Amino acid sequence: MVNDRRQEAQGTQLNSRPFLLRTRDNGSVTYVPRGFVDEAKLFSRVKRAEKALAKDVVRVRHDLGSDWMGSPAVFFNIVLKDEASRPENLREVAQRVALRIMNEAKTDESGLHAYFNFRSESEDAKMKPAWA
Repeated sequence: MVNDRRQEAQGTQLNSRPFLLRTRDNGSVTYVPRGFVDEAKLFSRVKRAEKALAKDVVRVRHDLGSDWMGSPAVFFNIVLKDEASRPENLREVAQRVALRIMNEAKTDESGLHAYFNFRSESEDAKMKPAWA
């Protein structure tokens, strides 16, 4: 029993497969190996950043999980307005958007590695299924 708890604390189950997330019984707080993430707070913080970035951003969606190393992570799919995603603007816009979202969502303080994927609005319209 003690060994089972130790394995769970280290982020593995008895069958040695890593778990991505574990939800507590209250349903609103997700357990990730290095801490707790209140999904409702994370959602509201991301929405606040999305509103602040409305000049360049169409929408932001996120997903909690583990990265390729098994570390807790949040994956952001961001659809940018066509003007913001032009080659001459993309670097500056992407850096500003990523920084604002990370600061607003407090990903570092939550122990989450943040990963960002960007698409333009016109690119997203052509894709099946569309992002976000």
